[in-house]
Amino acid sequence: MKKDFFGDFSLYIHIPYCVSKCAYCDFLSFSDQSSKEDYFDALCAEIRKMGRKYPREVNNVYFGGGTPSVSASFFPKLKEALFSSFDVRADAEISMECNPESVTEDFVKAAEDLGVNRVSLGVQSLSDTLLRRIGRVHDRKQALRALDLLTKSFSRVNADMMVGLPGETEKDVSEILRVFLDKGLSHVSCYSLILERGTRLYREAKKGLFTPDEDHAVEMYDMACAALSEGGLSRYEISNFAREGEECRYNLSVWQYADYLGLGLGASSFLKVSDPFILRRYREPVDLRKYLEGKRPGSVRISLSEGKEEFVMLGLRTAQGLSVPRFNALFKTDFLSEYAERLDRLRPYLTISEDFVAVKPEHFYISNAIISELI
Repeated sequence: MKKDFFGDFSLYIHIPYCVSKCAYCDFLSFSDQSSKEDYFDALCAEIRKMGRKYPREVNNVYFGGGTPSVSASFFPKLKEALFSSFDVRADAEISMECNPESVTEDFVKAAEDLGVNRVSLGVQSLSDTLLRRIGRVHDRKQALRALDLLTKSFSRVNADMMVGLPGETEKDVSEILRVFLDKGLSHVSCYSLILERGTRLYREAKKGLFTPDEDHAVEMYDMACAALSEGGLSRYEISNFAREGEECRYNLSVWQYADYLGLGLGASSFLKVSDPFILRRYREPVDLRKYLEGKRPGSVRISLSEGKEEFVMLGLRTAQGLSVPRFNALFKTDFLSEYAERLDRLRPYLTISEDFVAVKPEHFYISNAIISELI
């Protein structure tokens, strides 16, 4: 995309409720929904307060979770708080995550009324066996029905898939890719299973109930890359593929080190305050009781060296790469000179120009190691 996101200001709004907890998930979410009314009261109060504190034009809004689609009855209250408190651009991207079991016509109407113009569906797999194995609530039939309903209702639809699942076969991956392409999706996120400490799958792997096969996961990822590319979706970030012009603007903004304000339980914020050298990060309480009591985050100042590392790490996640002019403007330095020795050492893995430094496509899968060497 040609637009410069350096000056963007985005909102992330966290809705932590789910139908159940998946076996791989370590996100801040829970299935007990008894606190939902109190939570939305607290969230809307925070939105109003932060709108007064940060009277800035909003370019992107992202509703994440959890599973926001299980809370559609609260969208009118959320809409009133959001649009009366923030100056949301008429052409803002407003994204919302959802899961197949809660995608209904009522949800679609509530999301449209809220202003949502982009949805992200957590499919993960179309194998009922695999879905049960990873603790997903929906089945293949529900996923296909949700895809049909969303693609009829929204022009911008993303779907998530996972590779490296226990027992996943090449046929499983080929099938989900075929369906996504047949549905004409404009965006696909392809994630490798990561065994996060504290999750059920992590415990099962530790007990030897299954053995992750990283080589097989890489093969499945490469197969997904090839199929999506052939289907017209280019990889613009490590795990994300889109048709031209359909990249997630919120994610691009974050990866390019633009400001975002996180609202809701456990949400993080990143803000450049006053001077380019004052970078601050905030984190909302992760304890629901404290959040409902109105506890609000303190800020942590990001040092100059930490800021540079974050900028490099985020920029190199994308196919376009790290913007050298933006780095130089923010940190008042010359990136190519400051990092010359490390860049020279990593030159076989990088594309380097005066405008961008990017990981070569064939080395994208080891980008974490490359980034670690560079920073």
